[in-house]
Amino acid sequence: QPPVTPPASTTGTKSAPHSAPSNSNATITPPTPDEPKELSAASIAIDARTCRNCNYVNRPGVLVCENCAHSLVVSDAVDTKQFGKDKDRSAESVRLIDTNEMAAVTTAGSNTFTEAMVLRLEIDGAPTPILLHPKTETSIGRRDPATGTQPDVDLTSFAGYRLGVSRKHAIIRRNNQQLEIYDLGSSNGTHLNGVRLQAHQPQMLRDGDEVTLGRMGIRVLFQQRHQTRRLTT
Repeated sequence: QPPVTPPASTTGTKSAPHSAPSNSNATITPPTPDEPKELSAASIAIDARTCRNCNYVNRPGVLVCENCAHSLVVSDAVDTKQFGKDKDRSAESVRLIDTNEMAAVTTAGSNTFTEAMVLRLEIDGAPTPILLHPKTETSIGRRDPATGTQPDVDLTSFAGYRLGVSRKHAIIRRNNQQLEIYDLGSSNGTHLNGVRLQAHQPQMLRDGDEVTLGRMGIRVLFQQRHQTRRLTT
């Protein structure tokens, strides 16, 4: 009889897997990302009118929120101007006026305020200015809900609380043909042309000055009562 050959052992040896034939001309198509969903015109319009501060949906064409007075205009300049100061609220922002810095406060326009003028306060982000005839002393601040008292210039509706305006923040005093402003010891201070005022120390106001109450920026202008526009040809 011929010798019997035992079957080959299958342990310890694995057969090579069958490889698919290569195709040098084949291209691999990456997965297609999900397409962004298109927003309807109505959704875009509502989003543009929705306040980023309080989520209130305003009427079409409104630039300032009717609920909290927050600006609806998306602008880096506005955002930086309102919140950028927090980055440097250190020695530079709390420094009081000294003789070397007095020039920075007095570099604006005329300091003469006559009877033929009104005081124009242009608040950052507000669509319309505040026009007033200054009294001997004109108080500026926020309405007090506990007592019901309010200052002569009430900044509550201009987001005064959110921007750090105190109930009794500052006073504009009329002294002959000049105006002075002084801080009433407010929590967040008053700045004139970038320089913080010392509490209860009056400083002269000039046409074109920049006043900051807390974080609310206000441009002060001396405007003629019957100012007319000059026609150009």
